Amino acid sequence: MNSDDYTLVQSNSQLAPQPEVELKFSEFLINQAVDAAFCLGANGRFLYVNDATCQMTEYSRQELLSMTLPDIDIDFLLQDWSEKWRYLVTNKSQSSLTFKSRYQTKRKRILFVEVVITYVEAQGRQFSCAFAREKNIDLTNYKQSESELHQALEQEKQLSEHRAHFVAMVCHQFRTPLNIVSFSNSLLKRDIDEWSEEKIRPLLDHIQTAVEQLSQMLDDILFLTKAEAVKLYFEPKPLDLLQFCDDLLAQIRMSSSHSSIKFINLGNCLIAWMDKKLLEPILNNLLDNAIKYSPLGSVIELKLACEHGKVIFQVKDPGIGIPAVDQQRLFEPFYRGSNIAHIPGIGLGLSIVKTLVDLHGGQITVASEVGVGTTFTVMLPSIKSTSSSYES
Repeated sequence: MNSDDYTLVQSNSQLAPQPEVELKFSEFLINQAVDAAFCLGANGRFLYVNDATCQMTEYSRQELLSMTLPDIDIDFLLQDWSEKWRYLVTNKSQSSLTFKSRYQTKRKRILFVEVVITYVEAQGRQFSCAFAREKNIDLTNYKQSESELHQALEQEKQLSEHRAHFVAMVCHQFRTPLNIVSFSNSLLKRDIDEWSEEKIRPLLDHIQTAVEQLSQMLDDILFLTKAEAVKLYFEPKPLDLLQFCDDLLAQIRMSSSHSSIKFINLGNCLIAWMDKKLLEPILNNLLDNAIKYSPLGSVIELKLACEHGKVIFQVKDPGIGIPAVDQQRLFEPFYRGSNIAHIPGIGLGLSIVKTLVDLHGGQITVASEVGVGTTFTVMLPSIKSTSSSYES
């Protein structure tokens, strides 16, 4: 170093203390940084911001210095910040934290940022200094997640509406048979000593019918609950289809004399792999609906066919029919047609049928015309045997 150089350094050192020069130089470098840089106090208030921070947030330096981090960080949680601050203070200069967050600009734009924050101590004061960089995020996955979340919320909303509708429907449907039981019971208590058996018998019949209705509704609710909780299992076994249909129709004929059921075997059906415990409620519900929504004395048809590895059941009735507007939602839990408000029910039967058909890996379709009748067709896959017996 020559004497001129020494004179220059000496004169410069006399103009400004060396620490202040270093501070100004550091501030210059930070202001030239591409990334947003800022310092925060323990309470999260901005103590220093560089030009990039102002550009990123769209706030002026003066505005930011009167703000706190939560004013721009929409993911900010006071508890999280307290934990971060304690970690930085405990580990001091050896510590830094990296995390992702979202900043909201003055014009309400949302920025995805990655933040690196470190601990600084100067002149007896504690600070945290941070660098924040906007991430060029592929929003495809974010939008997909947002869409999935929206769908989940919409499904939850629909489920909540279904539950509310279900509770209202159950209360209404349970109240009718309970009122019958209560009223009949009060009459019996009051007049049983004076009445003949002929007057008592109808009341006992009313009570029995009401109890059966309550029992059936409880069974339906329990069955659907098990199905939705995946507590029903598909366990196919060799089943004699003709014998199964004969037994099923015999039971229905014993419990209902309002209509007759005509069984039509289209042939080629002997032994098939089916789950009897799931198949019974499928046909029971369809046949029960056919009887319920048809005039007294109507002829209900049950057809059986087997073709192309499928077992096909068809239930046809000459009943009131299903309006076209209702057919799209027919298999939803608790949904009832717009033309059957006067007929008891809570709208679970067809939902149970659809659930059990799905467990079989099958399909169900409906064709209906108001005032003409309805035909339900159930197609279930099966491994068909050519003999009438099965050997394991």
